Amino acid sequence: MLPIVLVLLVATSALAAPGVNLSIRNVNEVVPPRHNGRAVSAFLTNQAFENIDGGDTVPYVLNFQQVVDDLANQGDKSSQALAAGQVIAILGSLSTGIPGDACAPANFIDSYVASLRNGNSVAPALGKFVGAIKQHIDQIVQYLNNPNQLKNAVGPRGNCNGGGRNYQFEAAWDAILSNASGASAGLVNEQYCAAKRLYSAFGLQSSSLGAYVTAVSLPPVNRVLQDALEPVAKFVASLSSGNYAAAAAGAKNALDNALRY
Repeated sequence: MLPIVLVLLVATSALAAPGVNLSIRNVNEVVPPRHNGRAVSAFLTNQAFENIDGGDTVPYVLNFQQVVDDLANQGDKSSQALAAGQVIAILGSLSTGIPGDACAPANFIDSYVASLRNGNSVAPALGKFVGAIKQHIDQIVQYLNNPNQLKNAVGPRGNCNGGGRNYQFEAAWDAILSNASGASAGLVNEQYCAAKRLYSAFGLQSSSLGAYVTAVSLPPVNRVLQDALEPVAKFVASLSSGNYAAAAAGAKNALDNALRY
């Protein structure tokens, strides 16, 4: 029997953070998602995640990935952009053997939340974070080309207090939940629960990944991803079909163009 780990988030009380139950099932009992023909689908996001060894991934990330697959099957552009961006955030964060810190996403999160309160433009901070997304795209391509080359590599590091572990988490997710489409609101709320555990995680990789998936889900980034969705979706699809270097170049160019509007 080839085993597969099923992850279930359960709340022990109305006020408690959810815990995790793990169970082992035969992989043949788990039906893989089917391609629905859309540019973003659960089939494509699930196939993209197959590039990373799931046995080396913490349960809260696996749970988040499952909800990404569900989001990818939603018909609205906002949900599809959310799923595509989260795939890049997750795979980029897991692509180096030694995790980077969360300075880039944490700085953007705090800048965005501050802009909601003081009315200042978030454009400069958004441009910097889109640069971090593009760096993640490059890391994913490097990983797919030669995983062993990145086994001892260190992820991106910045210069910020505490490595970006402390940021405006609740305010950020309030904005993300408010921006979610009606059909996807329940799924995004599930992601909030998983992201909260990643935010408070002891391990650097988990906390850094949690910051990246939070930042990439914020409304300004979601709008950029919607404007660049076709090339970004092609990049996600290429992760299972090949030709990802060319697709990566197209996605990065589209992200730059989306920033100009």
